[in-house]
Amino acid sequence: MSSPKIRIGLIGAGAIMRLSHAPTIKASACAELAAVFDTDLKRAEAITADFGGKAYDHLERMLDTPGLDAVIVATPNRFHEDGVMAAAKRGKHVLCEKPLAVDAAAARRMVKACDEARVILQVGFNQRFWAQVEIAKQLIDAGFIGKIHQMRSIYSEKSTAYPASTRYRYDLAQSGGATIIDLTIHRIDLARHLIGDFSGVFAELVHSELPERVDDNVFLLTRFASGARGSLAGNRYSPNIGDGTDLYGTEGTIHIASETATPFASAPLAVYTERATADLPDVLREAHYPDAWWKGFEGGWITVKPPRRSPYRAQLEALCDSIKEGKPARITGLDGLRAQEFVQGAYLSMRSGKWTDLPLGEDAPFTIPDYT
Repeated sequence: MSSPKIRIGLIGAGAIMRLSHAPTIKASACAELAAVFDTDLKRAEAITADFGGKAYDHLERMLDTPGLDAVIVATPNRFHEDGVMAAAKRGKHVLCEKPLAVDAAAARRMVKACDEARVILQVGFNQRFWAQVEIAKQLIDAGFIGKIHQMRSIYSEKSTAYPASTRYRYDLAQSGGATIIDLTIHRIDLARHLIGDFSGVFAELVHSELPERVDDNVFLLTRFASGARGSLAGNRYSPNIGDGTDLYGTEGTIHIASETATPFASAPLAVYTERATADLPDVLREAHYPDAWWKGFEGGWITVKPPRRSPYRAQLEALCDSIKEGKPARITGLDGLRAQEFVQGAYLSMRSGKWTDLPLGEDAPFTIPDYT
């Protein structure tokens, strides 16, 4: 007999729930939608009408749904803590969308509450679940491109491109940040995932174009504990979706594009190496097409195009596995906290005009920069 499905409640009924989480649950073999909460009952009912479950406009009542195992939290950022804390108090496992919180102090409280309640806290850095990212991680961990000394990543998207139902992202009191905390934070997490912990950040966050006075133009210099250096950039005004991450090692280079294909990011994964055919892992050997069938690999770029599989599906399956097998989340609350500390460190760098050392101390102040 197959194991029973994980019964999930949604906290929030916005665009990300309708576009990603609710349809992913409905199509899942491991989970089912049991309930949806939103302060606007009609929004919750619109989700349940299409994807199942019961609608609520009272959070505690939704959390008391019989047999509820877990929740997904995807409200405006400043309400993430309320949803996670309420779920942990009732022993429900949690997948919280990124960012984990508005500031590091709140993120620490959330991690502590879930640890004490002995419930899983998984953070929604879905880009880790792209197949090309997973392959890159395996290659890096195996030492295939040697010691990484440098990386760079760009992630930009026009503010009107994403079909959000509100513009809370550009209300800093609700979001805690615009571009850096909504887009760039994905690449903050990805860089740490692939290379390791950060040791410092230097930030230049400015307002350039949007009607709201927010960080719509972001540039960050990074230091890693390994000694590597990096740069992360993003904006909210560019009409194209800019995407690409490059990692430079002593024995090779890896290029990743997780969102789009463009003339400048034309492959989901490309690896440069001078290793011989016999030294290639299967995933690269099988991806390489020589000029003639009798020729071997002679060094250069190898393009890998793994099947395009939804990272939200893989993310949900990881949550189900963690719950059923009683193992830690693939992306933990600590991962969310470290990304939050990076953002807060960037704000401190803006104030001081200097590098901010990471990780932050628990007494580090939190002040959103003034972009007027």
